[in-house]
Amino acid sequence: MTLNEHIAAGPAWVFWWVNFLGIVNIAAVLFLLRWNDGRIRFGRIEAVFILLALAGSIVLIEVLFRQFGYSRILGLSHILMWTPLAIYIWKRLPRYPRSTPFGIYLRVLLATICVSLVFDYVDFIRYLSGDAMIG
Repeated sequence: MTLNEHIAAGPAWVFWWVNFLGIVNIAAVLFLLRWNDGRIRFGRIEAVFILLALAGSIVLIEVLFRQFGYSRILGLSHILMWTPLAIYIWKRLPRYPRSTPFGIYLRVLLATICVSLVFDYVDFIRYLSGDAMIG
């Protein structure tokens, strides 16, 4: 089975959570470019880092899946990519008020990845303590 097949075969909430994570992260694309003075200009640098962290976590989770199978160690990919991203976003939040679209987006993203990181840290600790398999 592929990783996606494992996720689809599991509890429905995991399937929906994984899809929600993807949507919230990929939404950073909306902030890559902006229209200014009749020209397209580079948008928010944070969006670049968000997409790089997403790409890195996807690559790493595939590597881990091929090496270890569908196990709790898969959370390590988010731990390594999203912990630094969460810290970076947290430090950048004061630049973007809650009333702006990008400020709202960053807060939703930060809350989403922090919830995910709770699951990921718990899974990784369980993996290290010998409870490797999911389900």
